[in-house]
Amino acid sequence: MSEAEDKVRTPQQERSIKTKEAIIQAAMKLFSEKGFHNTNTKQISAEAGVSTGSFYSYFTDKRAVFIDSLKLYNESLLSRVDASLGEVDFTSIDKHAAIAHMVDSLIESHRVYSEFHKELAVMYNSDKEIQSLMDEQFDLGRRKTLSYLQQGQGDLKVDDLEAASWVVFEALNSIVDMIVFSPRNVSADRLKNELVRMIVDYLYK
Repeated sequence: MSEAEDKVRTPQQERSIKTKEAIIQAAMKLFSEKGFHNTNTKQISAEAGVSTGSFYSYFTDKRAVFIDSLKLYNESLLSRVDASLGEVDFTSIDKHAAIAHMVDSLIESHRVYSEFHKELAVMYNSDKEIQSLMDEQFDLGRRKTLSYLQQGQGDLKVDDLEAASWVVFEALNSIVDMIVFSPRNVSADRLKNELVRMIVDYLYK
């Protein structure tokens, strides 16, 4: 552990926890608006309403707060998706409605942090640790997809559930990203409808 890292404290009291959370939220806002490379610790501190010295008592540098921002982003995304999927019983309702609900929840979850997501795409290609954290997130998404498929296994026509979970996850991830982040000539509703139809036709008897 470096000397700088040794000086960083882990907040225990509620006030310290809230200060660290304020720094992370401020950093996410500035990284989204200005980009990682155009943001400095002084700007983050000012946005969070803390001194620069206070910033360095929680983080060694702006990269450290970016990594914590990424972890918060991942946790928030998963909790939103889990909450939405928990509302659906895939075994009892119309499959098109169930998959459409899942796609809608993914779109809404991505839109919450749309600007931060764009900066993540840049950092993914330039920072190995961030790439590794994002890859872990993708792997967790695939495992969750497999878990949901296993819950309704009796209705499925695919034989290889693990491979199917990859196919479904990658299709969802790619098209949702396109809907939320990319300019396109085809409307979001048309893309969503075709995505839902494709997944239902692929998975179910």
